[in-house]
Amino acid sequence: MELQVSPVNEETVFSKLKKKRIQKLNGPDSPLYKVIWPFIYIARVFGFAPYNFSQDRIMPSNINLIFTMIATIFYSYALYEVCVKFTNIKRDIPVLGQLEDVKVLINYSVVMYEVGLTMFTRNSFVRIWAALQDYDESVRQLGYSRKETWTAIVAWFFVIVTTVIWIVINRSGMYAFMESWFHNVRYMLPYLGTLVSVYKFVAVVMFLGQRFRHLNAIALQNLPPVTGRGTVTVSKKVGFI
Repeated sequence: MELQVSPVNEETVFSKLKKKRIQKLNGPDSPLYKVIWPFIYIARVFGFAPYNFSQDRIMPSNINLIFTMIATIFYSYALYEVCVKFTNIKRDIPVLGQLEDVKVLINYSVVMYEVGLTMFTRNSFVRIWAALQDYDESVRQLGYSRKETWTAIVAWFFVIVTTVIWIVINRSGMYAFMESWFHNVRYMLPYLGTLVSVYKFVAVVMFLGQRFRHLNAIALQNLPPVTGRGTVTVSKKVGFI
């Protein structure tokens, strides 16, 4: 009895083994998203995250844009209620009342500008996030995966500390002005929105800086070591450009 050996396609076998060995971690499964998801939901509630994942790629989301519209309504309602309250208060020094009104109007203008900027620059943010995700996946495939431990520590630290600070401010305002929780939060709402917007900008800048440092570390790691004058030994590691 004669055995027949079927030909083996080496490229097909290699590609199948490679796919089994290296699993892509994109979208919600990416290490970066897993450590910053609390801030994503907070930013969405305040109207600064009108995005969603589609096939592991972040895309502008019209559904999550509803949160931005609702946040805009709440900001406007808060401004209206605060202005009505201020107009009914008789102050001994009129100048202080005018300064308070101007401060509220400026802060409302700032948060509305930031909300509008978020709505009309969704595609730009999507491109930035896609570049971050592609970089992380590329270096991971090369064996230089990033560890997001420090990012997780910073993200949770800011969430917890900011929450505690604003709770203290809220309780202090309720005690000082004898206000209910609802009235005090209504006054602080535009300030909270501005804070979330600033945190979002700082976070994106921090993520970009982390990857530049990571790329620089990879380049330094793959520099050919100098063994003597005029003699260079090439490193065995694969260089990353």
